[in-house]
Amino acid sequence: QRKQYFTRKIEGPAPKIDGRLEAVWEQVPWATGFVEWQPNFGEQPAEQSAFKILYDEKNLYVAYRAFDAQPDSIVRRLSRRDFFPGDWMEINIDSYHDLRTAFSFTLSASGVRGDEFVSENGNDWDPSWNPVWFGKTRVDSLGWTAEVQIPFSQLRFDKAPEQIWGIQVMRRNFRHQERSVWQPIAPTDNGWVSFFGELHGIRDIEPPRQVEIQPYVVGKAESFEKIEGNPFATGSDFSLSAGLDGKVALTSDLILDFTLNPDFGQVEADPSVVRLDGFQNFFSERRPFFIEGRNIFNYPLSFTAAGGNQDADLLFYSRRIGAAPHHYPALAPDEYAEVPANTSILGAAKFSGKTRHGWSIGI
Repeated sequence: QRKQYFTRKIEGPAPKIDGRLEAVWEQVPWATGFVEWQPNFGEQPAEQSAFKILYDEKNLYVAYRAFDAQPDSIVRRLSRRDFFPGDWMEINIDSYHDLRTAFSFTLSASGVRGDEFVSENGNDWDPSWNPVWFGKTRVDSLGWTAEVQIPFSQLRFDKAPEQIWGIQVMRRNFRHQERSVWQPIAPTDNGWVSFFGELHGIRDIEPPRQVEIQPYVVGKAESFEKIEGNPFATGSDFSLSAGLDGKVALTSDLILDFTLNPDFGQVEADPSVVRLDGFQNFFSERRPFFIEGRNIFNYPLSFTAAGGNQDADLLFYSRRIGAAPHHYPALAPDEYAEVPANTSILGAAKFSGKTRHGWSIGI
């Protein structure tokens, strides 16, 4: 049976996101009744959990209560974003209510955030999606608590008098190597998002018209050994470049991304890989322009369950765009050439999203 949770709009000030559950949370009841998901589906978990949901004009708020009889034993490990160490709570939100896609927000007991875009009814979890949201945690005598603030601008939904969204909340108890869920979904069920419980009560909110413009200016100065006769090795070099990245929500479901002379210097570097065969290395996409709507452009040529690599088997592999040139000119002893480390991208645009009839679009 599909569970339902009924939220309501906040009356008065919004909760302060600090991990302390103040009086504003008393406006809605706790959702309880978690059951073990792994390792023994359907049994009572070692520790119970609960959550509450509130909203205002711009944000969705989630409060967690993770009971623990031994608060000193709660595993609170620090790590980088999108790594889920120790104990954590997670909410998956199917704001499209298409029963196939969802937005996942994970917060560990140590305050580490993780986020993923879920597609293909739970078969594809993309950690490269990095929305803007906030969360804080606190340990007390009953276990640990958390507060989460998710701007509506980070979700995708249609305009309607009342929203009905799919939701699932999961807890990981690291000490017991156990995961429990609010909406029971057997690991043997064929799907994930299509079995979510429902969130009711969000009324009269406007899908935000998202507009983001991020200009940049980069200066670069280099000093190196001068080589006589080489016009490209004069001993020093200075360059100045500028560009911008933009995102415009044409509707609540359709996004236009564009970039002019992009600079991806802020992107996390790829790990070092040594290969002794003649095949190409395949790395996950981390550049913001290529991440939006990535699931629409993913056309795997083989199934990962059969041993395929999710990036290596894609028909469209975006990391080839802007990669280093493969050709190196054959030069005479007195000839010189400047070989760039990367191919310049003068500009690019992408149109992606989902129609009200459930069709995904990517151009």
